[in-house]
Amino acid sequence: MRKTMMIVVLFVCTTLIAFGQSDYKMLELAYLKPLPGADLEAASKAIAEHNKKFHAEDPYKASVWSNMTGSMVGTWVWVMYPANFTHYDDRPSGKEHDKDWDKATRPYFKLIANEYWKEDDELSYTPEEFKQAGKVVFTIFDIKPGDSYRFKAILEDIAKVYNEKKYDYNFVVYWNQFENKNGRDVAIEVMFEKWSFLDADHGLKKDFEEVHGEGSWWKLIEEYRDIVVSADDELSILMPEMSAE
Repeated sequence: MRKTMMIVVLFVCTTLIAFGQSDYKMLELAYLKPLPGADLEAASKAIAEHNKKFHAEDPYKASVWSNMTGSMVGTWVWVMYPANFTHYDDRPSGKEHDKDWDKATRPYFKLIANEYWKEDDELSYTPEEFKQAGKVVFTIFDIKPGDSYRFKAILEDIAKVYNEKKYDYNFVVYWNQFENKNGRDVAIEVMFEKWSFLDADHGLKKDFEEVHGEGSWWKLIEEYRDIVVSADDELSILMPEMSAE
């Protein structure tokens, strides 16, 4: 009994540490699946009006993306960023906001998921003067229980390469803030503007071994295979007509 209680205490303390700060940035993702026969032109106009009225300024700015791949393919993703949980005490809400949101979404969509992803500044890289691009690959990883610290070490090694080589594209790490049964634990965001970005050889393997030594890349791959259950690439395109500038 005492051992069980100690495990519970450790779990609670870990949770409190994870939430015990208010100076971070966070993505709120609402995955919206269009209903059969839905008037998406009307939906686009309604969501645009909602975002313009309630989500046009930081930290509650909203954007909308069309998801083209992965397990959430075919959804529209409503994104609010960079508001965190402390900001939520003053977020747009109330009868007027909620009624407007329902009017913009319920006739046209089914809400598939609502997720909260905390940005990890220490493991991320963003070039100076980087601006949001119109396309993004949001890769979500299912990590074996208890192995998050090992995956974090992998991300630290990769982030070091990005920082030393000064790539002109971003590498942003997010941690899911709530437990889930779908294996959506950690995510990496890479934004780009032109499709040719996906065909280019960005030289990460070569650069990784220059930074960490010969053979280090394959050691990283072996470690990755040992701790990652699966990965899911969500390739999404910005829908600017519905997004805050």
